[in-house]
Amino acid sequence: MRLPVLFKFAKILMISRLRSTRRSIVSKSITSRPILIGLIGIVLFFAGLFFGYETTVFLSSGGAPLTGPAAHQLVVTIFGGVPLFLVGFYFTMGLLWEVNASAEAESTDAINWLPITPGEYVAASALSTSYTYSPLLMVAFGYSLPIGLLTGNLAGFLLLVPIALLSTSVGSVSVEILRSALASASTAFNRLGGRITVIMRIIGIILILLVTQLLFSGVFLIQIIGSLVGTAAAASFVPVFWPTLAITKVLQSDFVGGAGFLGLSVALFLLLSYAALFLRAKYWAVTPAALHFAGAGSVSGPSRLGYLGLSSSSIAMLRREIRSATRRKEVVRLMAIPIIMPIMISFPAIFSPAPSSTSGPAQIDPIFLVIPFLFGIGLGSLFLGMTSIGQEGRRLWNISTLPVSAKMLVKSKLLFTSLVSSIGLGLGAVVSALLLHASMFVVLGFLGLGLIVILAEASLGIAVGSRFPDFSDGPRPRFVTVIGSLIGAVLGIVEMAIMAFPLIFSFILRTFFAILIPLQFVLVFSGSVGGLLAWIAYVLSVKPVDSILAELPN
Repeated sequence: MRLPVLFKFAKILMISRLRSTRRSIVSKSITSRPILIGLIGIVLFFAGLFFGYETTVFLSSGGAPLTGPAAHQLVVTIFGGVPLFLVGFYFTMGLLWEVNASAEAESTDAINWLPITPGEYVAASALSTSYTYSPLLMVAFGYSLPIGLLTGNLAGFLLLVPIALLSTSVGSVSVEILRSALASASTAFNRLGGRITVIMRIIGIILILLVTQLLFSGVFLIQIIGSLVGTAAAASFVPVFWPTLAITKVLQSDFVGGAGFLGLSVALFLLLSYAALFLRAKYWAVTPAALHFAGAGSVSGPSRLGYLGLSSSSIAMLRREIRSATRRKEVVRLMAIPIIMPIMISFPAIFSPAPSSTSGPAQIDPIFLVIPFLFGIGLGSLFLGMTSIGQEGRRLWNISTLPVSAKMLVKSKLLFTSLVSSIGLGLGAVVSALLLHASMFVVLGFLGLGLIVILAEASLGIAVGSRFPDFSDGPRPRFVTVIGSLIGAVLGIVEMAIMAFPLIFSFILRTFFAILIPLQFVLVFSGSVGGLLAWIAYVLSVKPVDSILAELPN
């Protein structure tokens, strides 16, 4: 492996990544001078030093010695949490980066014309990922240094530095495996054709994203392995915990155990590196999409969606939304978010141990069922709705030439987002019935309230996305500006809090004041509030869409 080529190509990849985000949050000076990322990391390192020192001052304010057992336990918790957090952060950021990748950005055809090997490409890409997010690593180092120094655990900090670097490498290399897996799925499906292939590609991408996220979910793995070997020893069988166990064992004076887990962590990194290299060499370039022509034509007839009261124009716009979204990889991955997010958020509720061996989850309070699932479904609907207008890009010119009103376009976007999010809602209902043993009344109430949440959050997302659209094309299309994303996220959480307030209020009255309010009334009231918010957001989204269409020549 040629180190000069590796570092040169890593710099190229990092500059390319930064330039793809320049239009929203990063200035041109940063993209042209990657050294500024290191300077930002140094500034954040000193900020971490300040907060770490303040933490030690807080610990000693009560008169407790910094070398006592309480302070030592805090050091074990902080130092042990740093590697686990870094692995999850680097992988999650890489996952989000891949979710928003366009088909053009995935293609590595240009790499075939460069004198670089697959191994050098994997190493350079992982190195660029590690350096791009290195300011967070510097914060962790700065925060841990005064804690380790003033509590007499300087040796633990010196061990934390290489373990933290190893954790970032594990997260970065895992992203390369995910990228190759997605390229493999695209290669397999591009060789086929037909509607069934489109459906299989959507399911395949969703499963890849879900499985890779599950592999880095400590809650899921601990519960699965803990059911076999016991919760106390379950963490030892989870690879993502090995760097954490290496540092905690040393801090607890178990040097043999620490050395063992450190060796396992290094072996994990080498194994992931080999897997990333093998997959990248095998799927070096994505197979271009193949054109398939049917042997016979078809005649369009009346659509079954007409029974829902939709006009033929609305049905045509909905079909256009479905066909356009399912044939664009960056949009397919966005469609996976409302399906994956409720499952990931509900892991603590699903895999939490039962209170006792005799009392199962059959008597679960509906408040614990509704809020975790619907929060994830609502966020997914909000995000998909915010990106729905920006997805059009230059296609808005075609829409402006058609007899399509702003209301019709908003309705098609809203209906498409609701249909996709309803898949996640259905999965949540199945999980509630099978794993949580929820009653039929709870499941039906969950479905009814979930539809209201989807409509409210999707309408709000379209209203925000139509005011802050991002139509620019690039390797990482954003579809909505950063400011719009922040505003939409805050408003979405506020909207869900308003809809959940009747449920939370009734739970407080019943728990602390023994005042019972019929659950049917609470659900109806919460649904009515959500319906009102959905209608308001829909009305607010029509005017900006109409302004966008009016500015385009027809």
